[in-house]
Amino acid sequence: MPFARLSLLALLACCLSPAQAQDAGAPLDSHAEQIVDVRGTADPDLQPYRTMLKGLDAYADHQRLAPTAPLRFKLLAATPAVSMTGATLRLEADNLSIAIPLANDGTFALARDKTAFDANADLVSNRKRSSVRWRPSIVTPGLPANVRRLGDLRLECEVRWAVEQDALPFMRRNLFKLAGGPCHSAMISVPYPAGRTLAGVLLRSGERSVRLPLSDDRNRYTPPLHDSSWNDDTLLTFSYADEEHAATPALKTM
Repeated sequence: MPFARLSLLALLACCLSPAQAQDAGAPLDSHAEQIVDVRGTADPDLQPYRTMLKGLDAYADHQRLAPTAPLRFKLLAATPAVSMTGATLRLEADNLSIAIPLANDGTFALARDKTAFDANADLVSNRKRSSVRWRPSIVTPGLPANVRRLGDLRLECEVRWAVEQDALPFMRRNLFKLAGGPCHSAMISVPYPAGRTLAGVLLRSGERSVRLPLSDDRNRYTPPLHDSSWNDDTLLTFSYADEEHAATPALKTM
């Protein structure tokens, strides 16, 4: 059994590396034009609408993890070189074009639309393929901007896994399932992007607290999604490197 576990861990490590690299995004030419006419390109960035609906199903199945948080998605630049100014989303199919409103923070909602489903529509951005990516954005109302709830992150993982698993190579997908799935296994690391360089992330539930591991560049953190000893109401409080640097000179003058 220990040998089988180690073998599985080694295989998972090989499979996880490309997935984590995809999260960071491959470098793009900063001078390349990223905004394109959806109708004028044969290769726009897209996701099948029927595939995205699997995320809505997963949200409904696991909503107990974040009972007051609405399901939204977020359109993100794959690298800092990509500007999101002027980004748009549409559901596109033959004789069908439905605009999907993007909020100022890049989030959007998807509704169930029988016409789009029957037409096998695609969710299409006006950007070149691989220049943008999507993520679930599930946030319980009322939390401070620098605080996340662990149940929200767990639900985001369920939604993302439901949408993305069928696109994974057969071996990687089944290894993940064998390990219990990325949202439930201690053998699979699921890093989350922070959006800013982190100074630290404190996990707290009642009187219990611990600092979470950060990536080498301090732009990602790894919450304990699988660990049921941390309940869904556990809070993650973020501190950021730029804020700590700004506070240091002020402390020296006191």
